[in-house]
Amino acid sequence: MEDDLTLLGVVPSDRKKLEIMGITTLEQIALMSVSSLGMGSSKGMMLIQRARNILANENILDIVITNGDLIEITSKKTDRATIKSILNVLDVYVVGWGNAALTIEGNVLKLSRKSEAFSKVISKGEGLREILESKKIIEREKSGIYLPEDELKKFAKDRGFQGFWENVFQEIHGNDIMKKVISASIFSTFKEPVHSLIIGEPGSSKTMAKEIITERFSDIITIGANTTRSGLVCNLGTGDLGALPHANKKLVLVDEFDKIPGEDIEYCYELLSNGKCSVHSAKLHQSIESNFIMIAFANPKSQVFGTNALKDIGLSPLLMSRCALVVKVQNIGKEDRLNLFKKKFYGTGELKEKHDYYDQWVKLARRFEPTITASEKNVNKYLAIMNDIVEDHYNTTLRRDLRMSDYLRRIPLAIARSSFTSVDNKVLSEAETLIKESIETWM
Repeated sequence: MEDDLTLLGVVPSDRKKLEIMGITTLEQIALMSVSSLGMGSSKGMMLIQRARNILANENILDIVITNGDLIEITSKKTDRATIKSILNVLDVYVVGWGNAALTIEGNVLKLSRKSEAFSKVISKGEGLREILESKKIIEREKSGIYLPEDELKKFAKDRGFQGFWENVFQEIHGNDIMKKVISASIFSTFKEPVHSLIIGEPGSSKTMAKEIITERFSDIITIGANTTRSGLVCNLGTGDLGALPHANKKLVLVDEFDKIPGEDIEYCYELLSNGKCSVHSAKLHQSIESNFIMIAFANPKSQVFGTNALKDIGLSPLLMSRCALVVKVQNIGKEDRLNLFKKKFYGTGELKEKHDYYDQWVKLARRFEPTITASEKNVNKYLAIMNDIVEDHYNTTLRRDLRMSDYLRRIPLAIARSSFTSVDNKVLSEAETLIKESIETWM
């Protein structure tokens, strides 16, 4: 990976001078003047301008221009170096008479007209906005998003989280909790995954759910029972890496999760927790990084559930704790089975007709970063309920532990992401209900 000085194109002799002065970052150079940099007028100005251009380009997320009198710039960061860089590329000067008045609210820089010279700032802003939009389109297309963003967002907001799971899994009658749990996983991100585990008897619609996801969404890796048994992270018999190390930025569907060989489970703990692990065996010594979202399917220990379902969980408590949501699914009854046959026979439904919208809805949503706007009172109530769940289930086979501190954030973020909205009181309530309902399936 290139360091900042390499990125700026600093030659070795000049690099040594800068390093002696302790100057090694873009931020340091962006804040300096030509005289303080001490590299001559032409070279110094070139390096400072290049550093500011790079910082502005890396941090500007959005530009909104209102009536030619106000520019609002949303930035990833608002430290001194970033602000100075953004103002510089817009030709803004606020000292002395100035051409713009600057206010900062959160991560939004607001520039308002202060003189006629502000017209030049508007012109620069319009140019940057066009470049930004072009860059966004290219990035979206690389991610497989080619439908218009506004159209996709409207499609998503019209349906919301509930509309997603109802339409995607409309062929499956009942087991709504399973549908919601899987959908929360799908809308999580590879950096903050909501791994989920679906446990049910054979014929309980697990296979149907897996088939729907595989058929209708892209960037999926399906792991069958043979792969599960030989090792998800490492096949210690052959020394080959398993499927999970090759699943970076993929949605992973794992069949028969309960069949993982014992020697492979230790590696799964690490990889599921933080996307990293080190494998050391007789045939393999390797550090692995793979960020994925996992939806796993498993059978009860004796293939069928007894009177106490918790006793029929055949996975170690530590492995269970790596899954944010764990749900027990019901068998399909005669009426539900006939409904399923009918829907499959006619092959109708919005997902079949507009599967590209649903696939790209998910991809675009994963790029969205919701803010948290829920009231402190509701957040405190939500956290207290999560704490009660940990206390009640820490020593059970369901194992809810301190990893819930990650899940209680990631689950509402996933739900909010599905509708391109913030984590408000309503979303927080939905997340609370989903977590409680998933646990109630075991009671």
